Amino acid sequence: MAVVQTLINSKKHIDESEIEINVADNGYLRPRLEKMRFLEPGVEANLYRMLYVHGPGNGTALFMPFDQKSSEHGPGHEFLWERDGAGVQEINLRGKGSADMRAIAELVNRGNFSGYVLHPGNVRQFKHLFKPDIPLIYKIDGHISQPQSAGIMSTVGTVEEALKYGASAIGLTIYPGGEHIKTDFERAAQIIRDAHRSGLVAVVWAYARGSGLDEKAKFKDKEGELQGTTQADSLFWTHYAVSIASGFLGADIVKTKYPAKVKPDNRRAYDAYIESLAKKNSSMIAYRYLEPKDAQISLTPEQEIFRASIVVQAAPNSIVIFSGGPKMPGNPTESLVKQTEIVMKAGAEGGIYGRNIWGLPVNEGLEAASAVNEVIGRREFHRKLTEPRFAGYD
Repeated sequence: MAVVQTLINSKKHIDESEIEINVADNGYLRPRLEKMRFLEPGVEANLYRMLYVHGPGNGTALFMPFDQKSSEHGPGHEFLWERDGAGVQEINLRGKGSADMRAIAELVNRGNFSGYVLHPGNVRQFKHLFKPDIPLIYKIDGHISQPQSAGIMSTVGTVEEALKYGASAIGLTIYPGGEHIKTDFERAAQIIRDAHRSGLVAVVWAYARGSGLDEKAKFKDKEGELQGTTQADSLFWTHYAVSIASGFLGADIVKTKYPAKVKPDNRRAYDAYIESLAKKNSSMIAYRYLEPKDAQISLTPEQEIFRASIVVQAAPNSIVIFSGGPKMPGNPTESLVKQTEIVMKAGAEGGIYGRNIWGLPVNEGLEAASAVNEVIGRREFHRKLTEPRFAGYD
């Protein structure tokens, strides 16, 4: 990270001319199964199925999450798209629209995914619609949309149920920055221990969120009281959240947000927060200089790749995948392809894209999945197993 050290020493903001992107090195630094030591046998087998048997393969992954409708965002997703003129028989067979479980199953079964995500209720009710060999991530927790965030997920499933339904992995969410952070981490650590003991992969949604991100009442700069927040999807918080999920909790796969540029309205609060951290650790000031000097200026592709590579390298022994985020305006497939190219060049193992794929008519969703698969599956992103334990491992 010589560029980061240069920024700290010179107190200059990141500039495209100072960045050298080496895609091969970014990928080579990432973990492969033979480098992920001390994995329980069942965990290793399930990771192998996700990374090398299903989806784009070659150590990369593309997952389909459907954990939003039933809890986190409510049933309004059903209004995204409905089958025009569908009669009762067709609805019973294929579903009535994009958020119908039969449409989700059709996408998963045909879309070449490394695995899919369901909450316990949907697993119990609809698991039979999905091909039994496609890895299931059993999302053990969730929350509902409400004016005041709960700050911690409700754990509604069990590891025993995940095993009963043939899941390959347990999924759970942590909220660095939440007001119940101690309980949240202890809860997550116990779930991960139980999952590993049962041979299940632990997939952690690492999303900074909560009162700890709103620093308006705590920090002031030379111009007085600050407005805005330190921004949950900023480079600092995405980097920190991935580090916590991997190094602190021991996640096998970390799902994180794409590190967004700090919004102009939040820039003063963000800079003040970083400066307060730098008083204890001077290197923390790098987060300020990794933002463009002018908050209105857009990041270049090289800057985006470099920032994403910093997030990825926070988890040297965990698989890192990026979410697609809110439903994108315009052509979502073009946006997904662009983001996927950035995170793969940064060294990520892949993506986990929901609304921007299943929020489309099924055929368009399949086209989007195919386009993303093509990017992730490029030879330059392959993670070949270099130290096979036995002949034919690769």
